[in-house]
Amino acid sequence: MSSFLSRWQKRIILIMACVSIAMNCFAASNNEGIQVYKKNVHLSPEHKQKLADAITRYHNADNIWDVLREEFSLDHEENNPAVQEKIEWYMNNQDYLLRSASRAAPYLYYILQQVRIHHLPAELVLLPIIESGYNPFNRSPVGAVGLWQLMPGTASEFGVKRDAWYDGRRDIIISTRGALNYLAYLQNFFEGNWLLAIAAYNTGEGNVLAAIKRNIRNGLDTGFWSLPVAQATQDYVPSLLALAVIISHPDQYPVYLPPVRNAPYLAQVDVGTQVNLKYAANLAGISYQKLMRLNSGFSKRTTTTKASYKLILPIENVEQFSENFARSPLNQPLQWLHYKVKSGDTLALIAKKFKTIAADIRKLNHLSKNNLQAGTHLLIPNTHGIILPDDKETIQDTFASNIKKKKHVTPLHIAHHYALAPGDTIYMVRKNDTLQKIATRFHSTVSTIRLANQLKTAWVKPGRQLIIPTHPIKTQDNNPLSPGDTIYMVRHGDTIEKIARKFHTSPAFIRGTNLVDNETLSEGDKLIIPTHLRG
Repeated sequence: MSSFLSRWQKRIILIMACVSIAMNCFAASNNEGIQVYKKNVHLSPEHKQKLADAITRYHNADNIWDVLREEFSLDHEENNPAVQEKIEWYMNNQDYLLRSASRAAPYLYYILQQVRIHHLPAELVLLPIIESGYNPFNRSPVGAVGLWQLMPGTASEFGVKRDAWYDGRRDIIISTRGALNYLAYLQNFFEGNWLLAIAAYNTGEGNVLAAIKRNIRNGLDTGFWSLPVAQATQDYVPSLLALAVIISHPDQYPVYLPPVRNAPYLAQVDVGTQVNLKYAANLAGISYQKLMRLNSGFSKRTTTTKASYKLILPIENVEQFSENFARSPLNQPLQWLHYKVKSGDTLALIAKKFKTIAADIRKLNHLSKNNLQAGTHLLIPNTHGIILPDDKETIQDTFASNIKKKKHVTPLHIAHHYALAPGDTIYMVRKNDTLQKIATRFHSTVSTIRLANQLKTAWVKPGRQLIIPTHPIKTQDNNPLSPGDTIYMVRHGDTIEKIARKFHTSPAFIRGTNLVDNETLSEGDKLIIPTHLRG
């Protein structure tokens, strides 16, 4: 932020910006353009029908690019030589536009709604194409991050938080709100002159203000095109105007932009608990990479422990996620808890802590006496439906790790030869259930369920968790490969750059194809190594 104004003066201007958009700074926090679902709330027939109606509206909606060109409001100065130069660059680099537009598809409707709420020019929807190519994982050499390339200071000034678990600059919702509030502030700072505001978004209002003062001292024009600003900023403004020109005149500038529906594609589901992200992707029936692209603010493999537990999902996957989540161990009380004995513990103290009796702990763990050794792991009868954080993490990691190790986790008994796949269901066996009844209910077969869960007999104990495959069991991956592409399993110490060098390709290709960066890359992940550009 500029040194020309005090923090208090900046806050006054920001408040004026909020007032000038009819208090919509507060409305933006309501997340218009994205529906929020409480966990399990739409499992009733009424809510399922509403969700189905929303999906139908999405599929029948108009193309958002047609809507955008009708809402543009700035003077694009098409005949300006700088704008013409950028138009020519885009026409000669249409693959860049195609990739950027493809990456923008999930976010465009939401961002356009937020731009409308703030009463800002629709052209600003195009700004992330210039900033990041609409890649939420983009990081500049100077430390700007996310779709909107927010610097740490600017992010903090406009309420975009970050910590070890989470970086709001990568979060689609939070970063968009912060960026648009910053742009509204700049509009007011420069008294409605959008060319100066857009330039200041690139270089800072202090640099633009200094250039204006320099021209005033020299008796020169103070419009953007006359200012002595950095070359990057001289290119930045005409780049945005050129994009708007191209989209405004598709007949004159024929560029293919993939159709994007002018309707909500995204939804937020409040799961009410911390959740492993690979596990959540499996419940939703989407890839881990796709989930991370929509929830790119998270820096760990689980949602943050401090903020609300909301996940962004495609609206078409909300019902499947909620159905599976309702049956998952996170929504079911465990039959047993795991406890590590501490120094000074007795069976009586442990039993009191977990609201059970010492005799049951002794029987369950085959203890012949009350003496306990520190560090011993005990199973505790969970008669009150308690779920401890460690047990939740154990359950989620078991489902999400592709079951690579033969590890027995009571009471799940998950088969280590079969990995929970997108679309599969987790089912808790109830009293009077049989495998035939369960198979019929889920349109599966007894043999498929037995194979997935390594059941030696057709009898299954009530309370046990079963994986119900929704597709034939197979080992091959379902990645969308093109001819010549390779599947690579990430090894310890790998980075995107190392993998790219190994396969003589570009790190950007690997990131763009798999929607990952080094922060989200994990040992055991499978990556598509492309041999060509893809959008």
